[in-house]
Amino acid sequence: MSSNSEQQASSNPTAPLAPYGLIGEKLSHSWSAEIHEKLGSFPYQLHELSASELKGFLKDQPWRGLNVTIPYKKDACALADATSKDAQAIGAANTLVKDTNGFIAADNTDVYGFEYLIKSLKVNLSQKKAIVFGAFGGAGQAICYALKKGGAYVVGVSRNPHESSSYVDCAITYDQLKLHYDANLLVNATPVGMFPHAGVSPLSKEELSAFTSLQCVIDLIYNPLRSQLLLDAESLGILNANGLKMLVAQAARASSLFLGKDVSGSQIESISRELHASKENIVLIGMPGVGKTSTGEALAKLLNRPWIDTDFLIKQKAHCEAATYLQTYGEAAFRRLEHEVIQEISSMSGVVISCGGGVVVTPANYQLLRQNGKLVYLTRPLEDLAIAGRPLSQSVGIQELAAVRIPLYEAWADVTFSCLGSPDADAKSLLDTL
Repeated sequence: MSSNSEQQASSNPTAPLAPYGLIGEKLSHSWSAEIHEKLGSFPYQLHELSASELKGFLKDQPWRGLNVTIPYKKDACALADATSKDAQAIGAANTLVKDTNGFIAADNTDVYGFEYLIKSLKVNLSQKKAIVFGAFGGAGQAICYALKKGGAYVVGVSRNPHESSSYVDCAITYDQLKLHYDANLLVNATPVGMFPHAGVSPLSKEELSAFTSLQCVIDLIYNPLRSQLLLDAESLGILNANGLKMLVAQAARASSLFLGKDVSGSQIESISRELHASKENIVLIGMPGVGKTSTGEALAKLLNRPWIDTDFLIKQKAHCEAATYLQTYGEAAFRRLEHEVIQEISSMSGVVISCGGGVVVTPANYQLLRQNGKLVYLTRPLEDLAIAGRPLSQSVGIQELAAVRIPLYEAWADVTFSCLGSPDADAKSLLDTL
């Protein structure tokens, strides 16, 4: 994401212009500066431009390399002095390079980025049917072009029945999807489901399950890390991927054009892993008294990340201890309040979250926590669990709670970790495990 200093620099006409940057209309949630710093194409600034500012900025400002995003990819291509084969074919550019004479060359590295992602997933496109939502937008056109290059039969989906493209074999509207339930690949190139509107999808889970030949689902969205579409694909056992690796790969190709040196596949993989890990929450679940709070706090300190305890947030909302609220108003009311808290923190990234022991009894909490989180199930022998100050452990009993909850913890968990020592020792050991 952009820092305040980057945004100020881009809007301050007296500040020196960084040689590299990103232009677009709204960039507050861009990760480009972070990626390009790792690639070496830095200093890198974000420039939010209006349509009337675009031409002047491109022609008059002393930049050396620019990335281009919504809604200026087609304009950037038209304003360039020369275009690559890919940019010319698509009619859109996401990368611009300016030489010392002011000559602007345009390219479209989205094509390389998508091809890299497909290759990493080991998906064979030849003679396969691929459906692309948002096929006629800037990113969608690049996707369709890459799919055609790979030998796929491309079905483009949009809300406008009259849109067409030379890289789309069949253009349909959403209500015609049932004619193509034999598709092998599904790609979402629309912003549906992107932060801050997470939790929605171009397709219902029922519609997705009707595609009986799907090998893979790709959603170009990477914020949240797992869109609703990807969560649904995951629950159906379908190979799925977000657009983060494509983002890094297209940036790597752009950086190589900026700097005149190649970026290796291993560097793309390394940056993708680092970025994913830095954005992914670590969510601790498990029985009451297992050590979620103490271990979570210690882990957050080790990682230098913010730490969130859902029971503490409940205390702030209810103006009393979580246990007191549960005893006073009952478990149903407590679970509703807990769910509200989970909804409020679900869009956060890069944090450690310690959940209450009963978070798993509300099914809707899973997708909220999973969209940006790795779920870690902490275990400890039941006889070692403290019950003091834990109303349900006392009234229901540890054994009965465990009988209901342990299958849920196991179903939710991405990682299972046994707490064997002190919170600090467990946090260090968990960090090694992760």
